Amino acid sequence: MVKNARVNYVILIVFDDIRASHMFKLIEEGKLPNLAELTKEGIFCKNCITSYPSITFPCYGNILTGSYSGYFPKEGNAVPQYHWLNRTDPPSVGKKFPFYRNYSDRKDLLKINKDIGKNVQTIFEQAGEGNFLSSLNFLFRGSYFIVPNNYFEVEPIFRNIANAFRKPGELFSNKEVPKVSIGYIPYTDDLMHKKGFDHPDYINLIIKCDQYLGSLIQTLKETGYYDNTAIGVITDHGNFKAEKVLNLESFFDREGLIAYNPQDGSGDFDVNFGSMGFFNFHGDTWHHHPTQYQLENYQVSGKGKIKLNLFQTLWKIPGVKLMYYRDDDNKPNKGIIHVHRKDAISGKIYNGKIEYEGFGKDQTTKYSYNEKDIFGYDQNLEEDIQNKPYLIEDWLKLTNQIDFPMVIDQIPRYFKNPRSCDIVVSTLGTHGFNYEHGKTSGISPFSHDIGIRKSMVVPFIIGGAPEIPALELEFCKATDMVPTLLDLLGIKPHKSVIGKSVIN
Repeated sequence: MVKNARVNYVILIVFDDIRASHMFKLIEEGKLPNLAELTKEGIFCKNCITSYPSITFPCYGNILTGSYSGYFPKEGNAVPQYHWLNRTDPPSVGKKFPFYRNYSDRKDLLKINKDIGKNVQTIFEQAGEGNFLSSLNFLFRGSYFIVPNNYFEVEPIFRNIANAFRKPGELFSNKEVPKVSIGYIPYTDDLMHKKGFDHPDYINLIIKCDQYLGSLIQTLKETGYYDNTAIGVITDHGNFKAEKVLNLESFFDREGLIAYNPQDGSGDFDVNFGSMGFFNFHGDTWHHHPTQYQLENYQVSGKGKIKLNLFQTLWKIPGVKLMYYRDDDNKPNKGIIHVHRKDAISGKIYNGKIEYEGFGKDQTTKYSYNEKDIFGYDQNLEEDIQNKPYLIEDWLKLTNQIDFPMVIDQIPRYFKNPRSCDIVVSTLGTHGFNYEHGKTSGISPFSHDIGIRKSMVVPFIIGGAPEIPALELEFCKATDMVPTLLDLLGIKPHKSVIGKSVIN
């Protein structure tokens, strides 16, 4: 055992798309006895704040690295979200037009291991020497990767980890059990989108997963590894149900906006839009981010070939209430993100800004507004937070109990990434569109991406070995999981890690 280590092995199960309140309700009802056992003598938090936007990427990737999106030529995760346009700083001068990445496309999914860049490390890369196992964990860099024959079979994900402790020689030539094992459960997300978080099939799947977890725990006990293993459980994000689901294709047709084609560089825009829309527009070329002037005088290639003020155009999308975009003069280490809110009744636009400075865990952000608090903090906080520089831990402490937790820190981290979009809009979940890269991809009202607590709060559980302290945390971050597991192993995390061990 490493000096100061409390355990020799860690196992992390990452569920996709389960709210903290839903999981802990099932635990309290006695329907998840194995998860209940882990919380009883271990560490748990019912109020763990995930990354923003609350989408599988960046959330899942940030959990496994302990870091966030950033200016990736220098620091941070190079993946800003699930869909992104490949732009660089300085802009490319190549003849090829920038491709867009879509991790829901199987051919793109495994590219995440290269896409995250060299300035962050997975937990496997941070954990030193040993064997490492990924069971359907797509961010597997630094580990042995196993995929079940059927992508949507959940039981083999747990069984593959159990087998690595029963017969490690079948996977590893040195016949030693894995130091770090991660299992990823995507099917909970698939069912949530198709049937909803209140559907019996979704709830029963969570219950079955607890049973599979129980079988894994039993294997650890039978093989003598349980008392020396930490078992972590977390989800990447929560969820919500949109009040309305609309088709946006006719809106873009009316405005003369043609979807971007990366093959020939034609078109005016690219967007992924659930209840949040991430809009990319071309500047001097598609390799360049546009200036505010270019966005206000944007030549479209569709009907009439007219010029649009894109800020005004996007406010016309049904239900849009929030808008964010970067300032023209931003630098990687210092800049401004403009934030606006539209009053749903009067239609008046209220203005605010987020000023950022620094990198990584040293980044500070200041939030201010003119007439009305864009995020409604003033209605919930006694402290006046305007124009005060706060670190991420300060924002976590201040906002963990209210909507838009920690987003003042998160929004600049997103926009500093050269692969981030140009304008973000949000309906706050009243309207959903399911629009991706030029077409509508579904009609489900069940989603996750916005900054409300339903979508941002996830469960955080670490149990197993008796050396793990019994702690109930008032709040924490999803990026605290990896540094906590490394702490239990007696290992110092990589310099890129922004999360921190909750044990100390």
